[in-house]
Amino acid sequence: MTPFALGMVGMGLMLVLLFLRQPVWLALGLIGIGGNWALNSLFAAQYQAGTTLFDVGSNYNLAVIPLFILMGEVASGSRMSAELFSAARVMLSGLRGGLAVASLAASGAFGAICGSSVATAASMTRIAMPEMDRAGYGGGYAAASVAAGGSLGILIPPSIILVIYGSISETSVARLFAASMIPGIVLMVLYIVVALIMSGHAPKDAPATFGDRLRALRGPWQFLILFIVTIGGIYSGLFSPNEAASIGAAGAILLGFLRRSLTVATLITAVRSSVMVSCALFMIIIGATLFSTFVVQTRLPDGLLSAAQAANLSPAMVMGLIILIYVVLGCFLEGLGMVLITVPVFLPVVTGYGFDPIWFGVLVAVLVELGLITPPVGMNLFIIRAQVPGISMSDIYRGILPFLAAPIALIGLMFLWPSMALWLPGVLY
Repeated sequence: MTPFALGMVGMGLMLVLLFLRQPVWLALGLIGIGGNWALNSLFAAQYQAGTTLFDVGSNYNLAVIPLFILMGEVASGSRMSAELFSAARVMLSGLRGGLAVASLAASGAFGAICGSSVATAASMTRIAMPEMDRAGYGGGYAAASVAAGGSLGILIPPSIILVIYGSISETSVARLFAASMIPGIVLMVLYIVVALIMSGHAPKDAPATFGDRLRALRGPWQFLILFIVTIGGIYSGLFSPNEAASIGAAGAILLGFLRRSLTVATLITAVRSSVMVSCALFMIIIGATLFSTFVVQTRLPDGLLSAAQAANLSPAMVMGLIILIYVVLGCFLEGLGMVLITVPVFLPVVTGYGFDPIWFGVLVAVLVELGLITPPVGMNLFIIRAQVPGISMSDIYRGILPFLAAPIALIGLMFLWPSMALWLPGVLY
């Protein structure tokens, strides 16, 4: 069997394991080790497995992941997300569907200091869903608003997905963060437009006074501080992403204690949760690294690129096929696994057709975001269902369908105007 054929067989077996609901790290690791053994020798596979554990664990660039996770956990535990929602609710009072729009705006802001879609969706579900339920919002519409807003944590920097993409593609995380800012804001606006269009039967809150709106703006001041220090520090070149994450995590802890919204017990819980989430992510990254090593040795990406060029496929056709594959995989797989599985295979093909790897990284983040809210296995949908069992999955599925138009529209805009993602990195760097 040729290396290329072995690579195709390995890809197929890995997908079979995933569809059989095996853990992502296990599927990637088994195929990676088994493939290295088949290509080389048992000793080579054992050596590769041992060195990969050390290389991933000691990778300085990946240290940003647990730090941003910790910052998000501390911010959530110190009620920062609740204050963001309260401020957005007051500012948008008097608008039909204002609570749904407030949940989207607060989710986008919280995603800017969290970096995790799952954490954003879980936090906003606890805060926004009870308020919308009391106000008489339909369960499907309310849940869909929270699910869509939660997915913004993947695109608006800092984004854990973009950090991992940068590690795989060897591109600058700072440039990826800059590239994703404008598309992230555009997507949030598109989600808000969808929420307003779907708000025909939603209640209308009484408008707040000017004084109430002014006081509401003073509420989330600690969020502004963290955002300016972390993301502003990265964009200005004052901090590296790792340094910004360290300062952001320390700043969130300090602000929490100064405001007395964070206790020692809450901090311990946040640290424990961060460690558990980080360990799970690093296990997946280790498995993906083993799998990527196997894929590179089979020269599978080069073979796919040669096949596409021999078939005279245009760049648009190739990107269309790649997007279709991501959409299908997003219906069944979680986002991180999708990135780790597909990027080593697709990136050489994409760059071979002249697409910018920074632009492609933002596109991948949008596609992962689409997968988080796409039935039947959209992760954000199940997070909301787990916390609000009174809502049926069928209602959530019906509610989320209109919101799928927003990321699809953004993908079209990115193809029409690639500078949407590439202009800011060009200005800053």
